[in-house]
Amino acid sequence: MPYFFEKPQGKTTLHSIVLGAAVVITFFWVINDKLSLYSLQLSGLLLLTLVITHRILKPTSFKLVESTVSTMAVLLVTQATGGIGSPLFFLNYFLLFELSLLLEAVIPMVLSVFLIFFYFFTNEVTQTPFLITALLAFPCMTPLAYYFGKIYNKEENQKRELKSLNRKIVSLEEELVEEEIKK
Repeated sequence: MPYFFEKPQGKTTLHSIVLGAAVVITFFWVINDKLSLYSLQLSGLLLLTLVITHRILKPTSFKLVESTVSTMAVLLVTQATGGIGSPLFFLNYFLLFELSLLLEAVIPMVLSVFLIFFYFFTNEVTQTPFLITALLAFPCMTPLAYYFGKIYNKEENQKRELKSLNRKIVSLEEELVEEEIKK
């Protein structure tokens, strides 16, 4: 993988591109009349893929697979059950929080834009003003998801620092004991 994608900005860019591609692929699946009949089956296949890859991949790379699969599955299930008017539409909001915790905190901002365009271009917003408010909830939920993601990432970094400091303390204690034994 190129060096750019190893930097924090590069990881965010890569994750945004992958999630954007997942939304675009799902969009083309949903607008095709023949393929859209099999949306729930594809969701099941994606979840099976998720379970299998959980056993194969490392935790860091699995997070991107999990994020991609959950994004596609939520979009497919929501579209198969009625789009914006679906009783399962709230899963999109949970998706924003999930991705802010799994990936970078900025990802919900990018995904929110993708989801608005996804539902707008699937001709869901022309039905009633109520459905438009469901789309307007994305920009309102995004800062909250971003904030939770920032807090979570901060706590995870603090846990890593504590583990590192504990390892250093243990190694220093061992060195002190060895020095005392030598005297």
